[in-house]
Amino acid sequence: MSTDARTASPSPLTKSILPDEAALKRVLESEFDASIATAKSQLADAPALAPKVVESAFVNVWNQRANIASQDQLKATLAEEIRHGAARALSRRASAGRFAGGKHAAGSHATGEATAATTWAGIEKALHASSVSEAHAAHDKAGRHEAASHMKVVAKKKSFVLPLILLVVAVGVSAAGVMYVSKLGVDDATLSAVSSTSIQPLVTSSPGQIGTLSLPDGSKVKIGPETKIFVPDGFPKKIRTIRVEGAASFEVAPTTTAMPLPFRLVAKRNHVITTGTKFAVSAYPGDSAILVTVTEGSVQVKSGKAMANVATGQTLVADRGTTREATADEKAGAFNWIDGRITIPTTTLRHVVTGLTRWFSFDVKVVDLPLLERQASLDVPLDSSRLAISQVEKSANVKFAYEGETKVFKDAAPGAKKK
Repeated sequence: MSTDARTASPSPLTKSILPDEAALKRVLESEFDASIATAKSQLADAPALAPKVVESAFVNVWNQRANIASQDQLKATLAEEIRHGAARALSRRASAGRFAGGKHAAGSHATGEATAATTWAGIEKALHASSVSEAHAAHDKAGRHEAASHMKVVAKKKSFVLPLILLVVAVGVSAAGVMYVSKLGVDDATLSAVSSTSIQPLVTSSPGQIGTLSLPDGSKVKIGPETKIFVPDGFPKKIRTIRVEGAASFEVAPTTTAMPLPFRLVAKRNHVITTGTKFAVSAYPGDSAILVTVTEGSVQVKSGKAMANVATGQTLVADRGTTREATADEKAGAFNWIDGRITIPTTTLRHVVTGLTRWFSFDVKVVDLPLLERQASLDVPLDSSRLAISQVEKSANVKFAYEGETKVFKDAAPGAKKK
């Protein structure tokens, strides 16, 4: 997955000092030794984790580059990311230790002292996600190995009775499979196939991260933050279905003689079916419904027994067997990110804070819990977390501040009488 987080036009208020990856690499080379030393000082007895912490910190700095306009901002952002990264690393290490009976594994995977060059290689891999194609290759190789192993075991059994048994079993399995699909229907059989716990996500995006990838059938995908894409084995020739948790837009490769199956997306047990079009879906785990919008062509949406066709320019809400047309606010809130803008129509501060974390990787706490129910809203460019904070302050009558290293929203008028 090649990340394009924060690649929209920079805010007119700031001009990034990281215009390209070459600039990021120069910063890494100049700050590497100091960054490693800082990370080690905060990792206590787990200094072997420092290279990975530094690598992640630079990736996060790159994702925030549109808001970094000076060397001071750059160093402050890098230092903050290293602090948070070290804390997360120690937390994961502690959790791993508990599961392993109290034995920490820090440093067990170290292969030598990291250098700026090896760290940059890891950063490039994160930015361009060559691991996507590697994961496919490894998955296919594992599948071939498993099949080959199975054939070797079968070949060792030379009894003349075996072919007859295999034939009977094959006929029985085939008939049972037909009856199963017939009983379940194509929709349920497909849902079962892509919901298997054995399928690992092809790609998973982090908070604040937006990326792109190409599926094996040639379809192109733009992925929102906190999103998982599940692709089953056999895609696209045996089954051309994927499952999505989160937000993504698709440019679907058309069906052909060599690839006759329609493209099908499953989200929260709802099905989106097309033979080639441009559409987007929003289906985060915390949402009860999914939203589907079409920018070119048309799609068919199935939700339980309800079925609807969605044409170009239309947006649909599918929720537990019902469908309806989406409101303008619902469409804006679900899909404006595709065009580089984050919109959260008037809701509670609780939901807006969640949005800040998801879209800007900006974790802000609200200590005064009643404030979470205040009305708040957001409508800003994707590359302007500073403007986002300002809008939240104004819409919810709160004030952004730091308590130690923790970002918080406080009541802007604490002395006023609360209703």
